[in-house]
Amino acid sequence: MGLFKKKTDYSYYSSYSSSRRRLKVGRTVIAVIAAVVVILGIIIYFNFNRIQFLMKGYSWSTTSELVKSFDNDEEKELLSHDEMKHILKWIDNSNKVALYDEYEQFYSLHKDMNYEDIVDVVNYIFENQAPSLKSMGYSEKTIWSMLKDGAGKSDLQFLIDNKLTNSQTAPFRKVKGYDLKKINDYIAQYNTVKDYNYAVNIVNYPFIVSSNGQTKAKYNIANPDDYLTLVKKGFYLNDYEPKDLVELDSEYVAPTCDHPQLRKVAAEALVKMIKDAKKEGMYLLLNSGYRSYEEQEKIYQETEQKYGGAYAAEYVATPGASEHQTGLGIDMTSQSVVDKQRLVFGDTTEYKWVVENCAKYGFIVRFTEGTDGITGISHEPWHLRYVGKKVAKEIKDQNWTLEEYCLYKNVIPKFKKD
Repeated sequence: MGLFKKKTDYSYYSSYSSSRRRLKVGRTVIAVIAAVVVILGIIIYFNFNRIQFLMKGYSWSTTSELVKSFDNDEEKELLSHDEMKHILKWIDNSNKVALYDEYEQFYSLHKDMNYEDIVDVVNYIFENQAPSLKSMGYSEKTIWSMLKDGAGKSDLQFLIDNKLTNSQTAPFRKVKGYDLKKINDYIAQYNTVKDYNYAVNIVNYPFIVSSNGQTKAKYNIANPDDYLTLVKKGFYLNDYEPKDLVELDSEYVAPTCDHPQLRKVAAEALVKMIKDAKKEGMYLLLNSGYRSYEEQEKIYQETEQKYGGAYAAEYVATPGASEHQTGLGIDMTSQSVVDKQRLVFGDTTEYKWVVENCAKYGFIVRFTEGTDGITGISHEPWHLRYVGKKVAKEIKDQNWTLEEYCLYKNVIPKFKKD
């Protein structure tokens, strides 16, 4: 037997004790996490709408105001829409939460209006007029489309009072520049012309057809560089001068021509036409091109003094209403007229060639015989207007004036009304 007693091994018990301690710590951690999750859940539950408002982009202070001002259902209504930049203004002026998004949309269309007036208008439209309009076939989307086009309470009321349904007005509302209060007139015109564009435009701008009489209003053209801009009494250019004027070489210009400039595109087209005509034994020349407002004013006054006001009004364009000022209007002549073999261009074979072929180069004979009731200008066989090949071909094929093309195709000048 040894001198020393063998030491008992307690390692099993120590390991067991350590495991129990680790288990307790793990359970404690899980309990803490669970408690944190529960607390966070409670916080989120009671602040769910607040968090959503913040996520939509509202500031903390605005969110606090929203949560303070509305109940849960109202908050959900607001959350169903995008962030409203002016929501605090709507709170100040209205308790009709269901219309807040409408206020915001209407404000985007009328930023010059004050908030109180916007609230009054929107309340009236969507509480009093929208139900009637919807019963007449107008969807909310259509109502907003009309509002975006500039309609107001009185316009919508006109539809209601006249029982004009969505199906009746829809074709006219597709025409740019329509006016809801003129729908009845549009319908009457459509019954005659069977074209929606023409019906809307001839009602809006009756002076386009000169026999309808002249307008007292003055429309100052805002897009004079457009090749299709209609220039006549009613639509004025004022002091416009094209920036791309070029001067034609002398071989393409009559000796008596003192206005040899045209816009570049018209000059190039005219030179090509003159060259092609020459190949067929036709000798064309430019007799007059671009004229400034001041020059046209001088011509008009001289004609008026020499022949009287009635003659000048019929045969000479009013200053500001002359196509020569566009740089796209030209007066043609021929070598036979220059050489005095023919008295006027309209009696030459060159004129007949021009009538048949000018559209291939983008020109139209602007004032043809028998169209003065539309154009307001008597027959001028020598006067051409550049409009581009595609449009010139259509005008020739349809036997239209430029006025008729603009009416049918809804090509109305952009303008600022005097």
